[in-house]
Amino acid sequence: MKRKLIILLMLWICFLLQTTVFNMLDFLAATPNLLLILTVSIGFMQGKQEGLLTGFAAGLMIDLFYGDIFGFYALLYMLAGYFSGRFSQIYFDEDVKIPLMLTALCDLFLNTAIYFLRFLLRGRVHFFSYLSGVIFPEVVCTVLFTIVFYRIFYKVNHSLLEKEKRGRQSLWIKD
Repeated sequence: MKRKLIILLMLWICFLLQTTVFNMLDFLAATPNLLLILTVSIGFMQGKQEGLLTGFAAGLMIDLFYGDIFGFYALLYMLAGYFSGRFSQIYFDEDVKIPLMLTALCDLFLNTAIYFLRFLLRGRVHFFSYLSGVIFPEVVCTVLFTIVFYRIFYKVNHSLLEKEKRGRQSLWIKD
C-alpha cells in the first residue's frame, strides 16, 4: 500500500513538473515527458502489472486535464508501461542503458501513435515536418532527462524494496 501511495505521489509531482515548470523553460527544444519516464522506469523495475497500472494512472491524468478523447492517453501509456514491464526480467542494478532505449522507443511509439490517430485522420499529412519538429526533439529531450530521473526513481524503488525486505524479516510477520 505504501508503494502505491508513493508511486501516486511521484506521478503527481512528475505531472506538475511536466506541465508547469518544464513547459515554461524556453531553452529546451521540447518538453520532456516525465510521466513516460516514470511509467517506463516503474514497468522496467517492477514488471508488467505495475507498469500497466502506472501507465494507466499517468495517461488518465493527462486525459482528465488535457485530453479531449477520454482514455486515449491512458491506453497509450498503459501499452508503454506493459511493454517496458516485459523487460523486467533483465533488470540490472543502476544500469541506465536499457531504460534509455525503452524510453526512446516508447516515446517514439507514443508520438507516432498520436500523429496517426489524431492528425493523419484529420487530413494533416505533413508527417516529416511533425517528425522533425515535434517527435525527434521530444525524444531527445526525454532521453536526456531519463538519465537524471531514472536514478531518482531507482533510488526510491530501491529504498522501498529494502523496507519491504526488512518488514518481511520481522519475527512477528510470517510469509
